[in-house]
Amino acid sequence: MELLVQLLRFVNVFAAAVVGGGQLCVLLVIVPTKRQFSTRTSVEVHNAMLGHQIDYYMKPSGITSGLTAIALILLGAFQAYPLPAVSLVFYGLGLLGTAGVVITSRYFNVPMNRMMLTWDLDKIPENYPELRKRWDTVHTIRASCGLWGFACYLIAVLAAIPAPATGG
Repeated sequence: MELLVQLLRFVNVFAAAVVGGGQLCVLLVIVPTKRQFSTRTSVEVHNAMLGHQIDYYMKPSGITSGLTAIALILLGAFQAYPLPAVSLVFYGLGLLGTAGVVITSRYFNVPMNRMMLTWDLDKIPENYPELRKRWDTVHTIRASCGLWGFACYLIAVLAAIPAPATGG
């Protein structure tokens, strides 16, 4: 059981790090860069870097981090493997971050990515700057949720490390 829990913890934190780190990179590098380009180039960059291909990594990583957190909560809640209450709380808080990523992705940014992939680059809608701003704003929220989830999962792991025994 100990090995299973250690594996779940590692996979949970690793997957959450992929999600949070990927979103932070997009927020700090790609979003400001595409604002520097012409409208056409901005759409091309968005489609090339933020279209469906990024979902090959982010979506499975988000699902994995959420499922491993649920497994760890269930193991701890049913005493199959004792976890400190603070760890259980932080796994729950991390799940809120994961849920935030799922909701903002599923209902806002992914549909907008799909829409942009259908555009004729010679006939980009005139309201693209407003759409880009909305995408960027929602992505900021999504990245915050991803980083929140990662931080909470990491704290949950650290809180479960037993205190060193003191000699006396």
